[in-house]
Amino acid sequence: MVDKPFRPPRDPKEAIEMMRKMPAYARLVWALARDPRVPTRQKLVLGAIAGYLVFPIDIIPDFIPVLGQLDDLGVLIFGLDFFIRNAPPEVVEEHMGRIARNDDELKRDLERAQGMLSERATELRATLDRILSRDREGDNA
Repeated sequence: MVDKPFRPPRDPKEAIEMMRKMPAYARLVWALARDPRVPTRQKLVLGAIAGYLVFPIDIIPDFIPVLGQLDDLGVLIFGLDFFIRNAPPEVVEEHMGRIARNDDELKRDLERAQGMLSERATELRATLDRILSRDREGDNA
């Protein structure tokens, strides 16, 4: 994966397989962005991608149906491919191994966020229940 340049899928099955792997690529990009062994100038590629996606002027204006969004997708895919291919290969391999074992930072970060949101949702539900029970008591009185 690391030494092969990006090429578009040849058929729908290959496109589906590529989409199935997207979460692993997202986890890899997240891990590489957080790794201090990846040079800062390399991480600037991610900033450039984000800047292009946020900046209102595009190669193909977004008001043109389909094509307007395809240039954003192309910049995203080619930019992330460039970022991964130019990261230190040993670091990429190490993170891919962790991702394969389901032991990477993004998974832990998402689980931590889910836990915090779950606790917050539980508190919010309890507060809403108290408010609703007061309202019911007020209606019954």
